[in-house]
Amino acid sequence: MVGLVPIRIVVAGGNYAGLSAVKALYSTLLAPSADTSTDIASLASLAGLERPVEITLVDRRDGFVHFIGMTRGLTEPEYGAKLWTPYAEVAWLQHPSIKIHQASVTKITNTHVHTQTTADKTKVILPFDFLVICLGEGRFAPIGTAATSKSQFVEQINKTFGEIQAARSVAVVGGGAVGIEMAADVKCDFPEKQVTLVHSRPLLLPGPFKDEFRGIVSDILRKDIGVKLSLANRVIAQSPRSPDMNEGSDDPELVSSTATGAKLTLSNGSHLSADYVIRCLGTRRKLAGLVDLADKSIFDKTGIRVKDTMQVDASGLDNIYACGDICSRDTVKLAGVAMYGGYIAGRNIARCILYGSETQLEMGQKYSSKIMLLMGKDHFAMQIADEIWDTERTRQFATPDMGLDSCVRALALNCYPEYEPLEPIIPTEI
Repeated sequence: MVGLVPIRIVVAGGNYAGLSAVKALYSTLLAPSADTSTDIASLASLAGLERPVEITLVDRRDGFVHFIGMTRGLTEPEYGAKLWTPYAEVAWLQHPSIKIHQASVTKITNTHVHTQTTADKTKVILPFDFLVICLGEGRFAPIGTAATSKSQFVEQINKTFGEIQAARSVAVVGGGAVGIEMAADVKCDFPEKQVTLVHSRPLLLPGPFKDEFRGIVSDILRKDIGVKLSLANRVIAQSPRSPDMNEGSDDPELVSSTATGAKLTLSNGSHLSADYVIRCLGTRRKLAGLVDLADKSIFDKTGIRVKDTMQVDASGLDNIYACGDICSRDTVKLAGVAMYGGYIAGRNIARCILYGSETQLEMGQKYSSKIMLLMGKDHFAMQIADEIWDTERTRQFATPDMGLDSCVRALALNCYPEYEPLEPIIPTEI
């Protein structure tokens, strides 16, 4: 295959979905096989393809970030430093057929990904034969991070920790999952501080969850942890304003959502003063303005429409996949769901390479909505579909490291993935 033009696979975005897609591609196309007769060259020849593969992972950061643990990382900086794993330390990513392109995505077309490098802002255009879009949705800093390297990340973690540590009172605005865990982690690690969680609705936690579950979470916060709840209260003014309240960058991770020495005016006419304010008001879609595909209707209200194969659900775009928070497949956006989507996308691209574009592809399973809230190290709550799990049943999944070790193992950040042979899928006769 020397001298042949490679099959170019671009994965736009790293982290849970993107790394999972690259890992699936490595496992099926690049990992050493115990059976030397089933390597990429011989398998590709079965479909008339004898070209090498070239996988390019595009990420403005130089590493994986375990965002599930960010709230605790801000209150426990030693733990926070472990959340970032540099790509250079992941052994299998050093394979000669895998390239890490540290850059921001500026535009995506049917055939190319336009990027701007992190280091010197050079514009680089990447052509592709297959594309996996895994750019996710952004959160304002410090839950999101502007850091592009681990050293910057640790510096920002320590800065936020110092601001929290110096405050006598902390207000967290937004009672979704992140706001709940942020308030709980601050109060659990700094029990002497007055911590108030402000939420615009009468009940915490928007989404497809039972009011009974919301009540359990509220009781844990108030009675067990000591967080003060201010519910059905919208913040209508804040002085000084935090940067995220102003018009700013299209990338929310570059904008802070914190303020020091702030006075909040609430919708019930009351006022709340706090030495430190962290606003946790959900995510912002980063991709809509970047996509210049032939089919302009690929977005719905929750993201890019995809098929069960993780291909973009639009005519003529079968070589483009979307996974993770950016796709519309799942109402509740979870790391595990993102990793599963990346796994399916990577394997389906490998199938197309090995057996041709007309081969039958894997259909990803759809799972029930679920959520597990980790409120400090000793308090947690879980609902899966319509079932609320009891404490003892939930405890087996509530790890003190907020799932860090599980994700490290799932993404093979500390080992080599094993070879996974792909057999053709035989169509089921009707």
